[in-house]
Formats: sequence, structure tokens, C-alpha cells
Amino acid sequence: MLSRNVRRALVLAAAALGLAACNTNKLVYPGSTMELPDAACGHPDNAISITAGDGTQLRGWFFNRGANTPLVVMYGGNAMNVGSFTTLAAADPARSYLLMNYRGYGNSAGTPSEKAIIDDARHSIRYARNLMGNASAPLYLVGFSLGSGVATQLATTEAPAGLILVCPFDSMTSVACNVVPFFPRLLPMDSWKSVQYAPQVTCPVTIMRANFDDVVPANSTEKLIRAFRTQPVIRNYPANHNNIFATAGFANDLQQAMPITEGCQFDF
Repeated sequence: MLSRNVRRALVLAAAALGLAACNTNKLVYPGSTMELPDAACGHPDNAISITAGDGTQLRGWFFNRGANTPLVVMYGGNAMNVGSFTTLAAADPARSYLLMNYRGYGNSAGTPSEKAIIDDARHSIRYARNLMGNASAPLYLVGFSLGSGVATQLATTEAPAGLILVCPFDSMTSVACNVVPFFPRLLPMDSWKSVQYAPQVTCPVTIMRANFDDVVPANSTEKLIRAFRTQPVIRNYPANHNNIFATAGFANDLQQAMPITEGCQFDF
């Protein structure tokens, strides 16, 4: 039988974990509080609104270059408005681009969760392909940071032509434990365990790494790389986590990782 002091300690520990759990979602998904609002991202003619399966309104941008172009879907990082990628999408007329903010990010309504984000992403891909008029348009999934977890999961079910991961991690829990050892494993947080999905990915994979990543530990990315069935193509850049997209040569390398397949064409 437990002593009174031991029981009291367990109750206090449970209460502390409960309090921490109440704030877990805010820690995992702070929303796009550190980025530009949708209106400041430009390209209003490409702004779209999609109604998710449960009625939640999701907002983003769609650069539709026609039925005979590949579809590139980009997933942003935490505290990021995915509209930050509109300049990159506008500069590439050879491909169609879909950029949708997660629930609670930008002007998208709702509360984010791992399941909801994945469900919304699948729904959005179908929506974009329908607008393009090509349900089998070649698909490229591009995920940055948190978005690498989204893209990796989707790659196991959406049969993409390629998966491109920028500053990816093996799991959200692993990254969190790098800051606060062990404690995050005790919380009921969304874990985004890409390392579990990686062995199921059959398409070509490209990993784009920042040499001075100050958010995702190098060993976390290494664990993910080793989990894929075939060796990914690795690109390294003299950048930190948040400026890798601005690094010289990055945009060109990204396009090279998304080749235009036979049968695809586009009009300038």
C-alpha cells in the first residue's frame, strides 16, 4: 500500500501533467502569430477558400496552370503563414501550386490537430485536382519543418511523383525533447512520427537541409533519412532553419526535384 506522502506526490504530479496537457496544443500549434497576415502575402487573384469535410473554412492560394501541369502542394512550418511561399509559386509557371493554411493559421478557421490537418490536406488535394480538370495530375509534396510531417504521411496514401522535405525531423516529440529532455514524452501531444511513415514511402525523396539549423537537431533529420526504404537525395545549404528558402540555388534545386513528366505541358 502506498504511503500518504507517495500518494500525495503522485496526485501533484498528475495535476502538473494535466495542467501542462491543457496547454499542449498551443505549444504544438501556435498559429501564424509570427508571420504576415494573408492580405500581406499578396496574389489576391489566387486566393481561395475551401470547405473542409466538417464545414471548417480553410483559406490559402491556388496557382492553377492547367490540367497538363504537375500539382505541387506545399506545407509550411509552425508559426508560419504558408502564403510566404506565394512568391516562389508565382515565379514557376511550369507547375500548379496549392498553398493552404492549417486550421487556426492565417485566415483558416478551426483548431489544428494532426488528424484534422491530414484530413484537410487530402481534401484539398482532391479539390485542386478537380479545378485543374485532371484527377491524376502528377503530385509533388513539399513540406517544411512541421510540414515535413504532413507531407511524409500523405506520401504513404496519395501516390506522389516525389516527396521533398525541407528541414525535416523524425518526430515532433524528438525535437521537443531536445529542448526539454524526457518531459514531452509524458504529454498527450501530437507526435508527427514521420520516422514511422518513412518506410512506407515508395516515391523519390529529396531532403533539403540547413547546415546551421537552430530548430531541428541534425540527429533528428539523420534518423528520418535512415528510415526511408531507399536513400534520399540530400541537399545541404549554408543556412539556418528560417532562411533556407532564401539561400542561393535553393529555388532552382527545388524545381529540379520536381521534374516535368512526359505528357505534361504548360503555356507561358
